[in-house]
Amino acid sequence: MADLKISGLTSIAAATTRADLLHVIDAPSGTPSNKKVTIGEMINSLHTPVKLAAGTQDLTEASHAGRMLIVPNQTGSSILTLPTPKIGMSMRFTYGGIAADGQNTAISAGTGNSLFFLGSIFFTEATGTPAHAVAYSNNSSNELITLVTPINFDVLCVGISATTWQVSGYCASATTPSFAN
Repeated sequence: MADLKISGLTSIAAATTRADLLHVIDAPSGTPSNKKVTIGEMINSLHTPVKLAAGTQDLTEASHAGRMLIVPNQTGSSILTLPTPKIGMSMRFTYGGIAADGQNTAISAGTGNSLFFLGSIFFTEATGTPAHAVAYSNNSSNELITLVTPINFDVLCVGISATTWQVSGYCASATTPSFAN
């Protein structure tokens, strides 16, 4: 077995469990070393939630992709800018505040109409007589989603091409979220 290439091993496919081991090379661009990790440890590590700081920030694939991003009460209107999408890359934004936020939270795909959103966000009016609506992207140039003074939200952005984020989710607020260029 010592002379067998990894590509020559038999796959366990559907029989994979969280306790199964994977071989990894730690720090391949630095001083590489062979390590092991269970599938469960790897999944847990890659899905650890990230509590964002208040304010405007640029998100990265390395630190934020594939994770739940907990957005706190904002101290001023903020813009969370996504990295350039890749097929399958995802970012999930959820509100982690303790009350209705007095500030807007915006999610940006970029600028210049070269990156944009497809999809919609379900809206429920949460401060008076309940009302519901859906905010839609124009599916061609909208690069900014604004969640206006949210009470709660959960928005998922998934890269479906090198220029497009598919968006879905909900927002509870007094004002319908908007898509804009």
